[in-house]
Amino acid sequence: MTESSHVDAQRLTVLFCPLDWGLGHASRDIPLMRSLIKQGYKVVLASSTPLKALLEQSIPELIFEKFEGPLITYSKNRFLILKLLTKLPEWLLWFKREKNTISRLVDKHKPYCIISDNRYGARHPKVKSIIITHQLSPKLPSIFKWAESLVNKIVVRLVSKFDECWIPDFLQGQSLAGDLVHKYPLPKNARLIGPISRFMDGTSDLSMAESYRQMALLSGPEPQKSMLKKMISRKFGETSEKSLIVSGTPEGMPKEDIHAAPNITTLPHLDQGRLRTLILETPMLICRSGYSTIMDLYFLNKSAVIIPTPGQTEQEYLAQYHSNKHLAISQHDFSKLSMSELSSALDAFSHQKNTIHQKHETFSPLLHIKNWL
Repeated sequence: MTESSHVDAQRLTVLFCPLDWGLGHASRDIPLMRSLIKQGYKVVLASSTPLKALLEQSIPELIFEKFEGPLITYSKNRFLILKLLTKLPEWLLWFKREKNTISRLVDKHKPYCIISDNRYGARHPKVKSIIITHQLSPKLPSIFKWAESLVNKIVVRLVSKFDECWIPDFLQGQSLAGDLVHKYPLPKNARLIGPISRFMDGTSDLSMAESYRQMALLSGPEPQKSMLKKMISRKFGETSEKSLIVSGTPEGMPKEDIHAAPNITTLPHLDQGRLRTLILETPMLICRSGYSTIMDLYFLNKSAVIIPTPGQTEQEYLAQYHSNKHLAISQHDFSKLSMSELSSALDAFSHQKNTIHQKHETFSPLLHIKNWL
């Protein structure tokens, strides 16, 4: 981008399209969108309705366009990959619909560039198109391990259709994503931008009076999210400790989900400042092991109980990969342990510090994004 273009940035539009499989992709994009708006760009958010509720709370200046994604539900058992394979024809059709929607939005807003977070159809041949992804080499179940190199080639081919591929990770020796990024050579259009997180540019809310002994952050598609919520509610209910469950539903939730036990508070969502403070001050944090959560914990230098979604091979890999920093435990084993056993096991990590935690202070994508566009 030229110097004159920077001067005229207030007349330029960025079309931002995050994937809507849960809140992770959208939440990690918040600081990037804020940075663009601060620099004078107009940011149009193209997303599903639940993501609108989350992002409008954090960034009121956003212009919203409805851009629904395919409805994704996880299996109740570990045969997730088989269920996802049955959805392949539907996804191929949705890929075409995404391109049609993007064409309509480009005609309407005439953006300077498109930034897609893991939406492979969110690009346009006449507009600079950037994709954000860490999933260059998706993990497959052991029976399909032989196909991982083939899947990597397919992903790289999709990514290569974009002008740039932004990868939220470090170089291999300090990587947070491990094999998901670095197992095979990077695409030619790849740019390692460093981890991104909703907490990388935020501050804590120090005015809160509430405090909790244990806290759970729920995320991901159904029915697994509700299954884990019920499991955690039972465990929290077995103690008298003040407990908090954040359901990850910024659009609200049914009334019957509000009260589980007298010592449990359930909230649909928390703003960034309150959430940051509670994560840092609550002794026990329980969450999934998705990559956006891993990056959040990295920036907060926080150890947690991380529970991969059953059958979600990426989360299972990330839990194992980060088991030296977090208490990584399967959902099945989690159900068997008492809260005191979990607390004792988590305490072993309480004095450990992430040795690369300070890296983000010397490199931040927020300082460089204007030069990349």
